[in-house]
Amino acid sequence: MPFTKRVEVLFDPENYRTLEQLARSQGKTVGALVRKAVEQQYVWPAMERRRAAVDELLKMEIDISWEEAKEVIEKDPGRRLDSP
Repeated sequence: MPFTKRVEVLFDPENYRTLEQLARSQGKTVGALVRKAVEQQYVWPAMERRRAAVDELLKMEIDISWEEAKEVIEKDPGRRLDSP
């Protein structure tokens, strides 16, 4: 996927030198290191939380139809479907 958004981040000289050295040793750019760090710290954990939530929903044993569940969700988004 092409990169289409730009972010400017300022580093102190020592941290930037460290990033440059790491990038050079890995054959990457500083930008690539920063993107990877953001993915590992913020993006992947968020996706894992979503997957876990879907897994929990799929495990639920409830005796209502999708239409009934949809109505409950629309009226009270925080309510668990398995509670009265």
